[in-house]
Amino acid sequence: MAAEPTLCTLHIGDDPTTWRAAGFDVSQRSTTIPAIQLGAVSIQLHGADGPRGLLRWDLVLPERSASQADSPPSASAGGDLDGLPTAWVADTPEASLATHPNRVSSIDHIVVSSPDVDRTVRALTTHGFRERRRRTTGRYGEPMVQVFFWVGDVILELVGPTDVPADPGGPAAFFGLALTSATLEATAVGLGDLLGPPREAVQPGRFISTLRLDRVGGSVPTVIMSPHPGDPASA
Repeated sequence: MAAEPTLCTLHIGDDPTTWRAAGFDVSQRSTTIPAIQLGAVSIQLHGADGPRGLLRWDLVLPERSASQADSPPSASAGGDLDGLPTAWVADTPEASLATHPNRVSSIDHIVVSSPDVDRTVRALTTHGFRERRRRTTGRYGEPMVQVFFWVGDVILELVGPTDVPADPGGPAAFFGLALTSATLEATAVGLGDLLGPPREAVQPGRFISTLRLDRVGGSVPTVIMSPHPGDPASA
């Protein structure tokens, strides 16, 4: 079976002070751009003076050699996958076991929205993604389709309407992030009003809280989740 893409880097148009205020260690040790390391994924923070939100992802596909990969990308380089700004890189990310002061240690999933889920699925599978699960839900109001993929150790959740018009128009877009805390209760104590009250997640035994990054200048909708039951981090 062909290897699937691995998420290496996320590029976000936020100021580093925003994420420090939310309890993250921001470092410039391995890059000239301030970055947060979460597991095998680096989140690079490009400041709040330019484009905002989740700007681009960098993906590793093992079959691509260094000569095939894009040149080291800038914040605006790369092509797209059905509208998702994308750069292909040759380096396989190294995982970090570090936990941030707010107890967050990894990315659980990244959410992408699309006006035409099947169109976006075709674009993803053409580039090596493999659909793992699909379901329809009305949990969030209007009925929607959710399709799940793995991107290394991170889940990609693709969401969109169940009824697609003849001309759906716009491209897919990055929507938000779900992070995992080793101890959600401790995260809540440390962040105070920056973290919303916990509520039951879709996955049995897990809880989820909204990280109110917008209160400190953030531009990416973000939630923090408790670990999967049985995860050593939850012990």
